[in-house]
Amino acid sequence: IVTKRFVFSASTIASLRSKYTDNKANEIKPSRIEALSAFIWARFIASTQGKPNPNTLYRVLHTVNLRTRMDPPLPEYHFGNVSRFVMSSPSFDEGEDTCYGIVSQMRQAIKTIDGDYIAKIKEGNELLEFLKQRMEEFMKGEVASFSFTSLCRFPLYETDFGWGKPVWVGSVSFPFKNLVSFIDAGSSGGIEAWVNLKEEDMAKFQHDEQLLACTYPAQDA
Repeated sequence: IVTKRFVFSASTIASLRSKYTDNKANEIKPSRIEALSAFIWARFIASTQGKPNPNTLYRVLHTVNLRTRMDPPLPEYHFGNVSRFVMSSPSFDEGEDTCYGIVSQMRQAIKTIDGDYIAKIKEGNELLEFLKQRMEEFMKGEVASFSFTSLCRFPLYETDFGWGKPVWVGSVSFPFKNLVSFIDAGSSGGIEAWVNLKEEDMAKFQHDEQLLACTYPAQDA
């Protein structure tokens, strides 16, 4: 697995948010993470596969913080991985500039993580059904999944261990293919995308023309 860092400026992110709003599939302006996720997913498919394989099941996953979605909510600083992946199934009906629809699909999937859903998780059945569904998909044929997680808006740049606040905060490489971690790019308003791909996929992805037009040059992580 190869990890590279791609930096999106604040102005580029604003342009991508507008791009994914100017479409009948998206009535609400997407968040920064929604817009970047849709863009990266679209460029990954275009650069590594050319066009979707009709025999492949495509899945996009996002990590959701469960603390504020519980009833009553857990404290903000409750320790542990209190999170859950939600899954979207991208459609490819938008023509050449594909994946507009994934923005609204991601938003709808995240909305399902509410108080009722948390209650089902506590009972245990919901998690078992999710695992059962994923296993059935794998049994039917090839599944191509792509996962996103975000540390944006976490107070990483406020951390001070006695030497002052950090000039730059990075991440470690993750040994998982098709995983993207988003981190704030300091106080600039930009976002760094730490992309983990198989070596052969990264060789194609990092040279995608539309990706290069929206990011600073890729850097090894």
